[in-house]
Amino acid sequence: MTGILLLDKPAGMTSHDVVAKVRKVLATREVGHAGTLDPQATGLLVLAVGGATRWLPWLLASKTYRTSLRLGLATDTEDVWGVPIAQDEAPAPGEAAWRGALEGLTRLTEQVPPMVSALKVGGRRLYELAREGRSVERAPRPVSITAVRVLAVRGQEADLDVDCGPGTYVRSLCVEAGRRLGRPACMTSLRRLRSGAFDVEQALPPERWAADGFGAALLGADAALAHLPCKGLLPSEAVDVSFGRSVAGPAEAQGTWRLNSGGRLLALAQAGPGGRLQPKKVFAA
Repeated sequence: MTGILLLDKPAGMTSHDVVAKVRKVLATREVGHAGTLDPQATGLLVLAVGGATRWLPWLLASKTYRTSLRLGLATDTEDVWGVPIAQDEAPAPGEAAWRGALEGLTRLTEQVPPMVSALKVGGRRLYELAREGRSVERAPRPVSITAVRVLAVRGQEADLDVDCGPGTYVRSLCVEAGRRLGRPACMTSLRRLRSGAFDVEQALPPERWAADGFGAALLGADAALAHLPCKGLLPSEAVDVSFGRSVAGPAEAQGTWRLNSGGRLLALAQAGPGGRLQPKKVFAA
């Protein structure tokens, strides 16, 4: 059984809980994901089953989140579910100030990962160290915030959609917005709306998980990798590709391509000079 599974994760479940459920239902250990969600977060979780786990590097793309933040409260986890570490009762900023702070986040180029994250330092997950009351030095990491859309401002709270690259911590964006307003702040909700070419509207909601059994919801390579251009191979070209040799593509070809043989995915290739398509990942014939 091979394919991509799109699920709408409910609050209260960890991403690992969801993976464990899928493994049990589909009777396979071969289940991976294209980015976790915190237990209290909801929304799109992209899972790869069977041989589709080898597609994951090509599914780690930009994401869209809907989030809310509150001013006047900072916590040790940067979200409303943590232990308060700072509070104030300053007047709420006006809408222009809110928008300036939020929309200005697109100029952010680095983030220091929060202690409550799955990033490993010295072989340990940061959240494991945080549970032990430890804090360690974290180097800033590059981030890309391509758009911030302010949906609503309600006194001390705001709702917004964020388009960002992989590895962005939305909770830290909420804290940064507060810092720009001179206030403590924390995230109060998070929902992933989109991941690469996938939208949460395509995802299977929790109430259908048991009835569907997951198998019928699996997306094959043509659907899961539809964002990549495709070349159908002649039998002789398929032989070349199976041995890692490049084949001719359009002269203007760029980026990653799907190479199909006999109606199935044979390889993923990178376009090079003159449109030559060099296999980067060859799948079993």
